[in-house]
Amino acid sequence: MTKETQKNPLEPQLMDQEETLEVQPEEVNEVDENSATNASTTVDDRSLVEDNVEDDSFKLVEEEAEYEDDYYAVKAQDHQRIESLIEQAENELADLKLRKSIMEADFSGLLNHYRHLILTEQEISVIAKKTLLEYYAYEFLKPLKVIHLTATDNYDTWKTKHFNVRFRLTETKELEFSFKLNPVNSSYQSNYLPLLTINSNSQSVVVNDEQILHLISQWHADNIFSVNQLSLFNYDVNLILAHLKELDFTVSPSLIDNTQTLAVDMETDFPVAAEVLDQIFIITMENQSYDFITENKGEILVLLDKNQRLTIHLYTESTLLTIDSDQWKRSLLDFFTSYPFLVPLVVQGEE
Repeated sequence: MTKETQKNPLEPQLMDQEETLEVQPEEVNEVDENSATNASTTVDDRSLVEDNVEDDSFKLVEEEAEYEDDYYAVKAQDHQRIESLIEQAENELADLKLRKSIMEADFSGLLNHYRHLILTEQEISVIAKKTLLEYYAYEFLKPLKVIHLTATDNYDTWKTKHFNVRFRLTETKELEFSFKLNPVNSSYQSNYLPLLTINSNSQSVVVNDEQILHLISQWHADNIFSVNQLSLFNYDVNLILAHLKELDFTVSPSLIDNTQTLAVDMETDFPVAAEVLDQIFIITMENQSYDFITENKGEILVLLDKNQRLTIHLYTESTLLTIDSDQWKRSLLDFFTSYPFLVPLVVQGEE
C-alpha cells in the first residue's frame, strides 16, 4: 500500500467539522438577527411600559388635582357656612341686647329708642319693634292702672273696667290711641274711636274733637252709652292728658280737656229746627236757673246756672254756637252731658 492510497482514519471527522464550520456563520447571523430583533422588541416593550407609566402618572396627577379641587371646594363651602352662622348668631345676639336695653329703659330711654329706631326706620326684628312699641305706648297709659289696666292677647290692646284702648303706628310714625266703650245696649256694637295722636318727634299731642261729638251723638241719639259712662270716660282721658303734660308733651286745646274754662265756637253744617228751639224754650222757662232770651234777629241767648251761657247764631244752612262756661273748668263732653236738652243743637235730627 502506498502512501497516496492510504487513507487517514480521521479524515471523515475532519471533513464533517469543516462542513460544520462552514455552515456555522449562517447560524451565527441568524442568532445575531434574532438577537437584534429581540433587542428591538425589548426596547419597544420598554417604551410601551414607559409610555404606560407616564400615562398612569399623568392620570394620577389629574386625579389628585381633581381631588384637591373638590376638597378645597368643600372647604370653601364649609367656611362660607360658618361665616353665615356667625353672622346669624351675631345678629341674634345684637337683637337680644337691643330687646334687653328696651326692657330696662325708662320713659326717656324708650323715647330715644323710638326716635332712633322707628322715626328713622332702622331695620330691626319684628319682635324688637313690637316690644318697643308696646313698652313705649304703655308709658302713656300708666294712669289707667287705677281702673285696672290689663294686657290682652294682642300686644297693641289693653282693657280697663271702663273701656278698651289700643294703639297703632301711623304712616307718619305717630302713635294713635283709639278707645272703645262697652255699650249699655247689647243690641249695639261699638267701635274704636281714634282720639289721641302722639307725635314723638315734636312731643305734641292732638285730640280728635270730632270723636267727642260722635260720642255725644251715640249717647243721646242712639242710646248706646249712658251719661255715667261718658262722665267716667271724660275723667279717665283727662288723667292721660295730665300725664302726657308731665312727660313734657304739649297737648293741644280740646273739647275733652276739663282743666280749662270752656270758651269755644262750634259751627254745624245744618240749621236748627224750630221744634228744637221750642223744646229748649220750654225747658228753660220751667227752670228758674235758666233763661231764654232773643236779643237780635237770628240770635238767641240761653242763660244757664253758674253764669254759663250759650249763644245760638241762626243761619239758613248752618248754625254757630258760642259756649261760655264762665269760670267753671269743664269739657264739652261734660257740658252737653250736663245739659242734654242742648244736644240737638249739635246732633242733627233730634228734637
